[in-house]
Amino acid sequence: MRVERARSPLVALEGDLARIGAREVAFLAQVSVRVRPPVDALELPTEPNTWATDGERELLWLGPDEWLAVSETLPADQLAGRLERALAGAPHAVVDVSAARAVFELRGGDRLDLLSAECGLDLHPRVWRPGVCAQTLLADVDALLQEREGSTRVFVRPSFAAHVVRRLSAGIG
Repeated sequence: MRVERARSPLVALEGDLARIGAREVAFLAQVSVRVRPPVDALELPTEPNTWATDGERELLWLGPDEWLAVSETLPADQLAGRLERALAGAPHAVVDVSAARAVFELRGGDRLDLLSAECGLDLHPRVWRPGVCAQTLLADVDALLQEREGSTRVFVRPSFAAHVVRRLSAGIG
């Protein structure tokens, strides 16, 4: 019996990712959380387009009652289980959506200029700073951007990941 190993959506684009100063964040645990705040047992960012971390997971605000929880250290089932326990007693939904988005992280001082050429968001550092996130169109594709200290994460559907990376790569002179 032959066992197939999981392949990330961006595995064949390492060269293009390197060209734009990016790395893939392969198989990032991603869990959708729907609940009405406040929730005492969970620190949810309630300011639009912000995210917060407790060191184990990051919670990105997507809407007044919707967040994306991500973790590089916990597998999705453990992340979902911890969220379920924290939300016990409150009407909520917790769903593993890890396969719904490919993720790559851009580094370098010119990353915001590169993204701005393909995105309508104001990415000037006076408004786009660590701790913010936003849903937008990037290279004509739905995307979620997350600004971190020294890097920007890009979440995009796997079927469009190559398109986005290639469009960003084409923008480099």
